[in-house]
Amino acid sequence: MPRKKTATHSEEKTKPRGRKKRGVRREGAGARRWYKASGEKKAGGSEPERSPARTGIGKDMQTPCGHRVSHREVISLIKKCLDQKRLEFGCPVCETQWEWREVRNLAELPESELKPLEEKVNQILLDSSHLYKKCPTCDHILKRAVDTFGTPCPYVKCPLCSQKQGKPHLFCWSCHSRWPVPECASPGQCANSSCELVATLLTCPTVTDFSSRVYGCPIFRSCPRCHSLLMHVKDCKYVRCQSCRHSFCFICLERSRICRKDEDLYFSLMCKKPRAKRQTFFTQMPK
Repeated sequence: MPRKKTATHSEEKTKPRGRKKRGVRREGAGARRWYKASGEKKAGGSEPERSPARTGIGKDMQTPCGHRVSHREVISLIKKCLDQKRLEFGCPVCETQWEWREVRNLAELPESELKPLEEKVNQILLDSSHLYKKCPTCDHILKRAVDTFGTPCPYVKCPLCSQKQGKPHLFCWSCHSRWPVPECASPGQCANSSCELVATLLTCPTVTDFSSRVYGCPIFRSCPRCHSLLMHVKDCKYVRCQSCRHSFCFICLERSRICRKDEDLYFSLMCKKPRAKRQTFFTQMPK
């Protein structure tokens, strides 16, 4: 039987080859296509979205105290402190204390990763209100100071506001009212006669019952007219002060007839207006 003739090396070189189709790829039933030559995009319009990249990964950055640290060290510091429910972020080199906003900017995280960290910080502020406070003027997180005997100081000084104003910016730890200069008042006395009442409004827990019409609000509100302390019991979101007969919305704190003016749902679960913040006010000490 005659042997099949094989092509020599020179013949292989001259053997014509078919042209390959480039730039077209098909995957499964979806048949997605890419056209490299024409630059045509896939059907449907825009190209597939990509998740935002972390801009800080793999590079060193300069800290507020002037040292160079890696991005990984910053992320590790944040997670360690928040897991320990601490808001003191110290430089890994010199242990200089950083403020939360400075650490947050150093981390350079996308919004999706930054949001849960912010929620943890706010939860620590709520659970450890005896130890941490936000300045009512600039939101700078401050730690409560103690005297030489270990007694917590009744007022706190904000360094950022003091630097901007060119004078000491002091406020009461309990009610956030401006604290008079120590020469004009005793160290343990706030000038706000409603200090204890406001402190209760700022530190009381929130309503956690999902069936409540005022879910998410503080359990206590103060009457906007006479400052009496009120608590929502049940049913309607509107409450009436027993002292002055003032009726208002427990959610937005507007007068009842003003709150319901914009809506037909008088008995709706939530108010259409934003939920009012925790109340603070100042009443003069009697002379």
